[in-house]
Amino acid sequence: MAAYFCPACWKEIDERTTVCPHCKYDISEYANLSYERKLICALRHPIRENRMMAIQSLGEMHSHMAFPYFTAILETEEDFFVIRGILYSLEKIGNTESKNIIRCLRTHKSKMVRKIAKQLSST
Repeated sequence: MAAYFCPACWKEIDERTTVCPHCKYDISEYANLSYERKLICALRHPIRENRMMAIQSLGEMHSHMAFPYFTAILETEEDFFVIRGILYSLEKIGNTESKNIIRCLRTHKSKMVRKIAKQLSST
């Protein structure tokens, strides 16, 4: 059985729900969002694989809109694979801000994150 989530608060809802009983979000409004905005919403999805697909897709799109969301995630994220995905997406975005974040991650507490950040910032 598939799980359905409110795209605003990410709490589980019934598939026929039109207004989220938890946060009162009108689910029909989601259909009006751009694809890029939907991907940004998915950055908070409770299923990690969905977050990972959103991170990768936003990088492929060179989404400058995603940059502040990526930086906010990096402030608290512990999952190496999520951080790695954001690093590669930041590299694809390629603006000065994203390059600076990659350089900052060269001093991250995780040796694996530092290694990838050093590789990306030297290219």
